[in-house]
Amino acid sequence: MLKSVAGGQQAMMLGLALLAGCSSSGGSSQPQEGTIYINGKVYTQDEKQSIADAFVVEDGQLIQVGSRADAELYKRRGYPVVDLGGKMVLPGLHDNHIHAMGTVALDMCDIDGKAVTLDELADKAKSCLPKYAPKAGDWLVVNQWSPYEGNNVTANYQNVRQALDAAAPNNPVMLAGVDGHASAYNSAALAMAQDKDGNTVGFSAATLAKGGVFEAFAPYVNLDSGVVREDARATIPVPDTGVLSANGKEAEQLYEAILPKVSEMMASRGITGIQDACANDFVRDRYLSMQKRNLLNMRVTAATCFNMDDYAGVVDIPGHLKKANEARSAFAGNPLIKADAVKIFVDGVLEGDPFSNPPVAPNAGMIHNYQTPHLQYDPASDTTTIEADSEDSGNKGIVNYKAEDLANYVSALDKDGFSVHMHSIGDRSTQVAVDALQAARDRNGNSKIPHTIAHLQMVAPADQIRLGKLGVFLTFTYAWTSPSIAYDLLVTPFIQPSKKGQSIMDVLYDPVGYVKQAFYPVESARKEGAVLVAGSDAPVDSRDPRPFVNIATGVTRSSVDNGDTGYTAHERTSLQNLLAAYTINGARAVRQEQVTGSLERGKSADFIVLNQNLFDLVAAGKAQKIADTEVDMTVFRGKVVYRKK
Repeated sequence: MLKSVAGGQQAMMLGLALLAGCSSSGGSSQPQEGTIYINGKVYTQDEKQSIADAFVVEDGQLIQVGSRADAELYKRRGYPVVDLGGKMVLPGLHDNHIHAMGTVALDMCDIDGKAVTLDELADKAKSCLPKYAPKAGDWLVVNQWSPYEGNNVTANYQNVRQALDAAAPNNPVMLAGVDGHASAYNSAALAMAQDKDGNTVGFSAATLAKGGVFEAFAPYVNLDSGVVREDARATIPVPDTGVLSANGKEAEQLYEAILPKVSEMMASRGITGIQDACANDFVRDRYLSMQKRNLLNMRVTAATCFNMDDYAGVVDIPGHLKKANEARSAFAGNPLIKADAVKIFVDGVLEGDPFSNPPVAPNAGMIHNYQTPHLQYDPASDTTTIEADSEDSGNKGIVNYKAEDLANYVSALDKDGFSVHMHSIGDRSTQVAVDALQAARDRNGNSKIPHTIAHLQMVAPADQIRLGKLGVFLTFTYAWTSPSIAYDLLVTPFIQPSKKGQSIMDVLYDPVGYVKQAFYPVESARKEGAVLVAGSDAPVDSRDPRPFVNIATGVTRSSVDNGDTGYTAHERTSLQNLLAAYTINGARAVRQEQVTGSLERGKSADFIVLNQNLFDLVAAGKAQKIADTEVDMTVFRGKVVYRKK
């Protein structure tokens, strides 16, 4: 709880300040004309990384930042005084890759991203039928299923499809994956896949075979497990709930109901600026609805998204420019929402299934062929052994665009004034993305538009240097950058060769292997000149944007329970670099650094008060404790929009 200045009159003044924003949604009260904040540890994130101890807010702007003595001069105006009790103050945080409408659960059957066994999965689906799919033939859509954790084989079921078939023999079922790239279906749902003319032909060995109607989708469909990835999912006519396509009255009602909680989620995490990483008309309308309902306590950059075209390899530059311009124009002059960015999916994901037979390889675009591993997992001893030498699969994954097509697309967007935000996971995909950015620079000159690449799970050392030379903004999800044995088993055996009898740990954490050189190269790319920003990608992995978990992992490259011995310690970066990523660099990445991102005179009064000082934790050797940080108060445009109870 924030402390008042000693003395009865000052306590009364603080009471007035508290009344300025007691609602966590910030929708019911008007901001005070002015407020004086004193006795804080204010990390301004200005160019000099100044630390102040007081500041003054007037009409939603910062009019003074500096000493307590200077701030208290404004008492003569009758402004209330808030004593910050020596607490750490930061600019409001920027999450530059998030899907905010997924951060709160809809009224649907939902697993909440938890790792479950196949028995538990079947029980969950069965328990949801009476409420969400009561009649035979009704669709059951289960949200927030994790394709990469859990799904453990049991005595009853060997794969997800079998579990769903048993749980719902009379209903088609879809599990919507947390990552937005993979879903799983039962046999009834797989049989409903439609061709481009709307004919129901189903996914089968025949339709996926060479010459079959779904031949192009063969890399994305696993008939045994029922897992379907990327654009192949669109062939199955799941009734709209907003999970995949987000349109229609049902989706609108589901999402309108959660908007107050979305507002509270963002404010409670200290987030006052976001880039929605894949916005269509439906998503943009939800932000407009939040604004109309006085729930929008953040600035939104809604990146226009053509994901279905991206994964289908459709190159429609004139059509995309037309739609992007329509979206940008629709928000011209809006103080909180803009649409001057375009999202491009350059590839898919790097997780595979090394335990299936045959192993299901990842699909992200890689420079070198994937390996085909031969692993055996023993649940009794919780151990994984290598049963045979891995083999070259002859498969490098998929880059969604030909290099020249992507170069033309990015160049056109850059020329038309759009920021380009690219999803790239594999090293070859990033290589093609950097080529496209270089082509735009060569053709258009330096537009100085901040273009970003998100994820960057594997980046070849040569491309780490090129990212720096171009000054690309890199949107890492730092919580994903630490080693995790359970997760790394789904990735590394497909990248690094393995030998029969070799220790699986030697494969996963080879000290001279390629993964160590290329895996989330945060500090290497920064040292070359790339700009670090931050994106949670919520609700992928976690609905909670968890900014302080991301910061803690970025500083340590480890989590408390992963047993890391420093495998990626060379890619740790400093707390100051991570705070810049979440504040001033985040604002720069969405072209709003003149308005927000640092606490400086003339900028918007967007700031947060924390319950602990992050620099003190680092100095005490307790950087991992940063993850436990809570926001005491969030102020947006001078108005208190969240206060911890």
